[in-house]
Amino acid sequence: MVRNFEAAISIVASLLLFFACMLALSDVIGRNAFNRPISGATELTELALVGITFLLYPRLAYRQQHISIDLLDFLMGPLMRRVQQILSGVLGAVLFFAIGWRLWFLAERAATFGDVTAYLRIPMGPVLTFMSVLSLITALGFAATVVLAIFGPKHMFADTHEKNAEEE
Repeated sequence: MVRNFEAAISIVASLLLFFACMLALSDVIGRNAFNRPISGATELTELALVGITFLLYPRLAYRQQHISIDLLDFLMGPLMRRVQQILSGVLGAVLFFAIGWRLWFLAERAATFGDVTAYLRIPMGPVLTFMSVLSLITALGFAATVVLAIFGPKHMFADTHEKNAEEE
């Protein structure tokens, strides 16, 4: 089920990226060659980037592919790596839950007041709801990494040198 969810997210994000690229290309050609830019291209590009970003957050959280700095990893043993993963997972889950929770209230407010984008008049309520739901799913992805760190196999946290020695 997780793989199907990841595949669907990747396909939709890829299509949004392709759309944003083609929109930007068409806008530049229209602006420079014909003096006719595409109306609302900036807003559509912004919305596509929001979609791409929030669609990919859950996958990055679950796969632990977010940006990290491993300056001191060589000093830590398997236990400290496990503790580090638990702490970063808890922190990520709490932060993305807070983001999703606040976005939910913003979405309700935007829907109540009828907030729309400036040029194309696209309603902001559904956009903020989308962001909120995917932030909450991202929080679940981080929570899953905590569960895996606590109950998962110990070899996940072994040093690469230790893994190579065990394989020989």
